[in-house]
Amino acid sequence: MRHLVSQLAVLDSPEIESIHDASLRILARTGIKVPHAATLRICAEFGAEVDHRTCIVRIPAPVMERTLARLRAAAELPVSDNRACPLEGWISTQVYVADYPSNTRRLGVLDDVKKGITLVQRLRNLPYANAVVIPSDVPPLLTDVVSFQLIYSYSQKPGGTFVLTPSSARHILNMADVMGRSIRFLLDTVSPLQFQEKSLEIATLFAQARQPIGISAMVMAGGSGPVTLAGTLALENAETLACAFLVHALTSGAPRYTAIPHSLDLRTMLCSFGSPNQALLAVAVAQLARRYGLVPECNAGLTDSLRPDFQAGFEKGFTGAIAALAGARAIGAQGLAGADQGFSFEQLVLDNEWLDTYNYVVQGIAAGAEELAEEVIASVGIGGSYLGEDHTAHHARQAYLHSKIFNRYGWDAWQKRGAKDSLVKAAEFVEMATTGYDRMDPVCTPAEYESLNRIAQDAERESN
Repeated sequence: MRHLVSQLAVLDSPEIESIHDASLRILARTGIKVPHAATLRICAEFGAEVDHRTCIVRIPAPVMERTLARLRAAAELPVSDNRACPLEGWISTQVYVADYPSNTRRLGVLDDVKKGITLVQRLRNLPYANAVVIPSDVPPLLTDVVSFQLIYSYSQKPGGTFVLTPSSARHILNMADVMGRSIRFLLDTVSPLQFQEKSLEIATLFAQARQPIGISAMVMAGGSGPVTLAGTLALENAETLACAFLVHALTSGAPRYTAIPHSLDLRTMLCSFGSPNQALLAVAVAQLARRYGLVPECNAGLTDSLRPDFQAGFEKGFTGAIAALAGARAIGAQGLAGADQGFSFEQLVLDNEWLDTYNYVVQGIAAGAEELAEEVIASVGIGGSYLGEDHTAHHARQAYLHSKIFNRYGWDAWQKRGAKDSLVKAAEFVEMATTGYDRMDPVCTPAEYESLNRIAQDAERESN
């Protein structure tokens, strides 16, 4: 058996059912605000009780249960519950760039988006070249369109950014059509218990274009949700199920169970990304997703620290590992300074490195005849050395994870190499990997490049 086995739980079966039942009562009694006429009609067709005047949708428990059965049947099949899976990193577009050497931050610009695209091509645990920032030097109504244009033009990897308006969604969908790409819109709630009209309009456009729609809810314990974790989970689960209900009504598909609850730090009034509650909430989210037969995604592997210090490493590694060992198939965005306080190129490199370590561990231990090496042990005998053995040379790369960033040298060798810590080495890697990023050649065809430019120009004219 060559994989890591674990199934962490923080709630027993009756407690999971209590949260499920409470969520269904919330949706049936209080309901959720859906301020979009077309979506209201669809909700009514799917059995919800709709108040068109107030835009409140109430979903009776039997209707939600029937929907959950359809979601379970349509869901992508997760791997066995007891098998920990490899993790990938992804990027959440930020407003600021955190500059660690100077302990400052600044607004992101278009040049940062280009640099981020180039860096991500070199990071194997980052499969998506999402825009690292919202470029402040681009008109606000064009930032998402221009970012998609750059990603499609210069990235070998897929990627995107948050789609901001229905108008930009139309242009971005046109770009995706030109490139033959699948792009996903994230339909999220505004807690507690409401959607934005523009988000519902964008989701409708994506459904019409047969593009996938993901879901997300971010209830904050003590702020937009009850301070108790069970109460927050009941509300988070209700909003997540409401999102899934709408997406299934729009597309007939089954989104992943993406739930990202947090806690509000009542001293600072900031959303906490690295508190111990993130580990507890992540395990509960994974358990709820398994209850519904859906693939779980949560917000873990994050930190409140504003620099990559011990706190950052501990909070990221601890909550990320706990979440993944509980069954989560995706964790929070990487490359962040604190709780959405900015994007850091160096932090992204460090995050790629810790993901390498985690993914190495979840492979487990191969224990076949070749790996047991009985003949080699007999040949080397008592008091011998394995350094010169062919078996060592053959298996050395697979049997030990070598890091370019984390230190494995003794004191003297470390001093001779400049006594550099991991942050310095990460900064050096960023500079090496992004050399020439401002002179990138397009990776798409000339015809595609011209079409992307034309669509971006149309978007600019429309915004004026």
